[in-house]
Amino acid sequence: MAINWDEHAGTWDTDETTSIFAEEAYSSLIKTYNIKGKHVLDFGCGTGLLSQRMSPEVKDIVALDFSEAMIEQLDNKSLPNVEAVVDSLTRGLVAIHPAFRHQFDLVTASSVCGFLPNYADISDVIYSLLEEGGHFIHWDWLAAQPDEDMAMDPAHVERVLTGVGFKHVETSVPFEITTEQGVFKVMMAVAIK
Repeated sequence: MAINWDEHAGTWDTDETTSIFAEEAYSSLIKTYNIKGKHVLDFGCGTGLLSQRMSPEVKDIVALDFSEAMIEQLDNKSLPNVEAVVDSLTRGLVAIHPAFRHQFDLVTASSVCGFLPNYADISDVIYSLLEEGGHFIHWDWLAAQPDEDMAMDPAHVERVLTGVGFKHVETSVPFEITTEQGVFKVMMAVAIK
């Protein structure tokens, strides 16, 4: 099922679930990794809820999302150290776009990877973008079953990230969110190059 993210952009920041998800992701991030002064790629940034929280602490952020309407919402926040890029993460983009000239210390992805049809390919590109010792940290809905749509299975995540070269991979469940549909656990993956 394809989701038209542009249709959600106008109300994304006011949705209670997305706000809680971003706040909890940020909270678990700063407990796990010192973001102070880091060069960050916020992959699948949406309207920039996570970028907005990281911005005061990090050196700079490249905020990437393929939804033009989501990026417009991010641009409206006028974050001084955030460069917004409307595109999909591909080797071609990385090769030609000036925002990707330097390696990143940290790549984040908040509720993104569970929606990707090509998680392994994207993880491989992310690995190539990181400095040695750099971190890829992502949060996604925890799959109740290994093949569940729009959610991630920890064993699969660990296999993929180890397979593309990350030397240390750890998954955890740092928080859960209660919605009208029930209580959903969130998986956090931390991969170190």
